[in-house]
Amino acid sequence: MNALLRHYVVDVEHPDVSGFEHLEMLQIRSQLAELEATLYPRERACLDAADCRLLQQAAAFHAALARITNLAEERARRQPPPSHWWWYLDVLVQLPTPPVQPAEMEPVLV
Repeated sequence: MNALLRHYVVDVEHPDVSGFEHLEMLQIRSQLAELEATLYPRERACLDAADCRLLQQAAAFHAALARITNLAEERARRQPPPSHWWWYLDVLVQLPTPPVQPAEMEPVLV
């Protein structure tokens, strides 16, 4: 498995760590976005599952990030494309949450 992907999969399992670690996780996810076309199908499925986990726990991740930074300011500074939705956790936590099936949220290390 891609080392960045492995790191991201582990990161989304730990919403209770420092916001600094979450900020690094968002940066890693942006790096993965640049590599998505090169991921094998199983890696892509793992990335999708990890993304689902991040979305499910967006409020916890956002709370930790909010203790160290303002995501709107981070977006202004970093200028991520709109497709990098993970930089918008502050916005996403304001939206109604759709139901997520447990099987869809389990990242599988390959």
